[in-house]
Amino acid sequence: MVKENEILELITSEYSFEQVIYKIIAFEGMDPWDLDIKKLSDAFLQYLKKRREMDFRIPAKYIIIAAVLLKMKSEDLQQLYDLTFGSDLDVFEAEIESEVIQPETECETQTHLNATLHVPPVRKPVRKIVVEELIDALRKALKTEERRKEKWERRRERIKIEQENITQRIEELYRRIDSLLTEIKKEIKFSSLVKQWERKEVVETFVPLIHLDHQKKIKCRQEEPFEEIFITKAGEKNAS
Repeated sequence: MVKENEILELITSEYSFEQVIYKIIAFEGMDPWDLDIKKLSDAFLQYLKKRREMDFRIPAKYIIIAAVLLKMKSEDLQQLYDLTFGSDLDVFEAEIESEVIQPETECETQTHLNATLHVPPVRKPVRKIVVEELIDALRKALKTEERRKEKWERRRERIKIEQENITQRIEELYRRIDSLLTEIKKEIKFSSLVKQWERKEVVETFVPLIHLDHQKKIKCRQEEPFEEIFITKAGEKNAS
């Protein structure tokens, strides 16, 4: 286990995440050509825990690294479990049990065993993890997360721009309606506000109109669904 003074060295030094990994490997006396992911993962979490206890900020990328190490640790342990208590062994034991529960004649049993039973295949040992491969995998994980973050920022920016556009369209439409109603002194038709009767133009006029009606800046009425919409100033009676 990494000693207290060694963790303090990691915390108080301006190490990159690669240097922190290399230092932990050295402190733990691990073979860089055959890393013990469980030991490395536990030591890295111990390092993060100590940073938090000392009120040091934990960089976001360190959280990602910890998540990757934990995932690798879980997969490594699963491989080890399968190697020791593999599903092939379960099948083999189940077949043996079925033969005991339902005995046949010696000849029949031998024929059945030869046809169905199989010895669990020799599994390849868990592949060794080299420190350079680990560092490369962590770098790729960080790049993937950075691209995901950039994609989200661009999406959020688009949402912001769209919000600004709808606000601008609401204001522009209100000025047009207010000008027309001031001039005409009675209600106006929605169709008169649409420059070209095309789907895109209708929608871009209708959406801000709904906002204005909801904000009670104007009053809309429609005698029949899908029929003409009549617009008056808020608080005024409908034109007869």
